[in-house]
Amino acid sequence: MTFHDLSPLARLESELADQTARLDEAINNMPHGLCMFDSEKNLIVCNAAYAAMYHLPEGLTRPGTPLDSILEHRELRGIGPLDKAAYFDVVTAANVIGSVASQNIVLSDGRVIKITHNPMKTGGYVATHEDVTAAVAVSEELIRQRDMLEAAVQARTAEIERQARELERMLAQERQINELQRQFVAMASHEFRTPLTIIDGAAQRLFRRRGQLDSEFVTDKIDRIRGAVSRIVELMESILAVGRLDHGSVEMSHEPLSLRELIRTCCDRQQSIAADHRIHTDLGRLPDQIEGDRRALEQVFTNLLSNAVKYAPSAPDVHVAGWKDAAGIKIAVRDGGLGIDAEDLPRMFQKYFRARTSSGIAGTGIGLNLIKQIIELHGGTVEVASKKGHGSTFTITLPLEMERAAADTAIRTERNSIAVGDLRGAAELCR
Repeated sequence: MTFHDLSPLARLESELADQTARLDEAINNMPHGLCMFDSEKNLIVCNAAYAAMYHLPEGLTRPGTPLDSILEHRELRGIGPLDKAAYFDVVTAANVIGSVASQNIVLSDGRVIKITHNPMKTGGYVATHEDVTAAVAVSEELIRQRDMLEAAVQARTAEIERQARELERMLAQERQINELQRQFVAMASHEFRTPLTIIDGAAQRLFRRRGQLDSEFVTDKIDRIRGAVSRIVELMESILAVGRLDHGSVEMSHEPLSLRELIRTCCDRQQSIAADHRIHTDLGRLPDQIEGDRRALEQVFTNLLSNAVKYAPSAPDVHVAGWKDAAGIKIAVRDGGLGIDAEDLPRMFQKYFRARTSSGIAGTGIGLNLIKQIIELHGGTVEVASKKGHGSTFTITLPLEMERAAADTAIRTERNSIAVGDLRGAAELCR
């Protein structure tokens, strides 16, 4: 064999050495770790990035190093897989599909490594190890932000839906109030027109017969005029008082008064304009004196008595009883009139509401609401018991604290104000 015969071989070896060097350089300059193991899981080759990723000493980067030795070293250094059972799932997956498979493995030190496994026909495999800790953190943060955004959107959507429902409820309530107010205006107009017509008619008759009037005729017309005027004043007092109470612009004053005499005065006044009815009183068990707003309480009992007469056209007897027990100071007004449907009872004290049994009878639907407000401002309650066709009983309960000892009457005259409205002013405007 001559020298010339060896030259091509030498050149070939030189070229092969150059290619190997370039390949080694390329492998070692890869940003990701790369390793190759044979079918017995012994190392064939690994690059510098792989060795640096797991802090492998030179002895564990030599060909033939068992994979178990590398994993044992990593375990001792605290950089082994956190979930050892799932570490080789990527190998199984790649072998099943016969191609590349990837999975993210969390290490004990918190890093996340993406392992891409590529099986070889000889039974070994090539794998790349990429540190994706930062990318996973960004992805998790994006997911967290997305979840927070979705939660915020859902919460805002729910809030908008709630506000929409509330707005719809308020609009429906507003429509209902507007309709009730429209009905009230219509009823109030009718209520005022009726007594004014009576006054006008009686006045005209008095004028036409002014030269031939007898006392009975005059008395009858005067009673009708007085009744009509009383009804107008009652309406005006109720309307103005309710308006002032609604706006909180009234001052209610508590002063010593005789509840017994106040109720009797209201009964006598009602009896004088309701000749067809008989008002029976049992007031002897009431305390001698209480503290309260005289004009406001007069309005309460005037309204109750007026209703008892008005809604009992064919039952002439009205009973008013008062007493004191452990629950408080009680006053009950009972009639034997039309009564109230059971379904209407819970709404009887709502503003503008009128029971079905009141159909065809003049009224505004504000009297009972006014009574309830005045009594509650005195710290009391009002209840109704009724059955259709068997009359109604309205019972007022005032607190025992309202009772005053007789000896205190001449001493204490200072009024205690409650910021709710000036019923006295309302009554004076109506007279």
